[in-house]
Amino acid sequence: MGQLSINERIENARLATPLNGERPVSRLKVRSVVFLLVAVCLSMTIIVIWEAWSSRQYHLRDKEVAMSNLAQTLAWQAQASIKQADTLLLTLVERLENEGVDSARLPRMQRLLSVQRSELSQLHGLFVYDATGQWIANSNGAQVPNSNNADREYFIFHRDHPDLGPHIGPSIKSRSSGEWIMTVSRRVNHPDGSFAGVALATIYLNHFLGLYDSIDMGRNGVINLIADNATIVVRRPFTDADIGTSVANGPLFTQLLPKGNSGTARVKSIVDGVERVVGFRRVEGYPLIIFTALDKDEVLTSWRDESLLSAGIVALLLSFLGVLGYRLIRLMRQQNHIQSVLLDAQEKLLEVNHGLELLALEDALTGLSNRRQFDLFILAEMGRARRTQTHLALLMIDVDHFKRFNDLYGHVAGDLCLRKISAIIRDNIKRPGDLAARYGGEEFTVVLPGTDYVGAFLIAEKIRNAVKEAGIEHSEGVEGTVTVSVGVCAYDTASQDQPDDLVRAADKALYVAKASGRNMSVIAN
Repeated sequence: MGQLSINERIENARLATPLNGERPVSRLKVRSVVFLLVAVCLSMTIIVIWEAWSSRQYHLRDKEVAMSNLAQTLAWQAQASIKQADTLLLTLVERLENEGVDSARLPRMQRLLSVQRSELSQLHGLFVYDATGQWIANSNGAQVPNSNNADREYFIFHRDHPDLGPHIGPSIKSRSSGEWIMTVSRRVNHPDGSFAGVALATIYLNHFLGLYDSIDMGRNGVINLIADNATIVVRRPFTDADIGTSVANGPLFTQLLPKGNSGTARVKSIVDGVERVVGFRRVEGYPLIIFTALDKDEVLTSWRDESLLSAGIVALLLSFLGVLGYRLIRLMRQQNHIQSVLLDAQEKLLEVNHGLELLALEDALTGLSNRRQFDLFILAEMGRARRTQTHLALLMIDVDHFKRFNDLYGHVAGDLCLRKISAIIRDNIKRPGDLAARYGGEEFTVVLPGTDYVGAFLIAEKIRNAVKEAGIEHSEGVEGTVTVSVGVCAYDTASQDQPDDLVRAADKALYVAKASGRNMSVIAN
């Protein structure tokens, strides 16, 4: 912890004390060895990172190709299934327009439709409706009294459009069986070209789902069959709520299809927000698109395992190299630093001076760093953050109603309270580079290098909750115990030039916490 490193700094200062007899040539040798070790370590690290990145790109590209191939295969399957049904419809429409339908021909037509349906396993049924939407014939033998399909999308489409080509409507639930189906329909005309009715073939959605479910797409992969109007016809994994959902604002229609009828990409789903590796392809001859996608995180699972293994091996090698290098450098320094006994007194004196200087930076009551140490530390860390473009955060902590506490329990109890809170702060500052200091009176501050405002807020909440859970009695406190308020601020190089700017921002956030009822953490705006 930052506030406990004073002894370590004293030791480091002693070891770093320059000796008058050190020769420039010896220093150059040590620096050369250090440079060589650093160069070797950096080279190995760069190679591992480059190989990991290349492997990642290969994994993603390999799955893109796989999704493209899968989309092509499923597009062919969808085309074949629909084409078979459409061929039956074309024959049926020609028969209806040439021979018409009367009561004498109905039994024969019913048998014909039933036979044709039995030839194709994907067919749910074949149906014929007159110009008013009434059922004329169906392949299933279903008897639905007073049934009328004039309200169905496919019937309205053919009634209002003279187009004689096939029409694929949205997925619906069959009125005769209650199952989810895809509709393929054609218009039937009278000899004068006027609307005579509709011939309909329905295909089980389970025909597509059975194939889609047999494909290993991982835990979070999807296969979509989507209409040209951007509505979902069928989706794996299947839920009723997804059928008919529009994905017009999704990346498929806004980014991918405008560039071509097929391709691959890495995009985030508009349905569930998951980023995936996708392949897509239009179904030839029909207004449908096949969309296949694997979860990007699942795709990269094996890559992560391989990269971690490689990184572990390289880390072991670097550690071994570092130990050898450290021993070599240590031996060289020991050899170069052998000095006359006469220099011992000088070393000890310098050591004592450094120690006294560092001890002067500690608060006597709490054992935390004092204001002087804080001022030096925050100035250095702000400079470091500017140079390295890293994060830096500051917490300002104030004990709620501390004056009342002193008035009620006395200054001795007040000092004990401050020591307890200091210990709590120290216990919640885990990293060696962090610094906790007594800013003044009952106010403390914590400097968190390499931490953004989110991480700083989490630490602030840990400290605040720990103080509250300590249960230090305070009858006039917020909750009958001693509590603290915390102001949180992240360093902004654009608007904060001096330490006072950062302290002022954190102090404003602390003021907001106090004014809002105390016992809370507030992030500076």
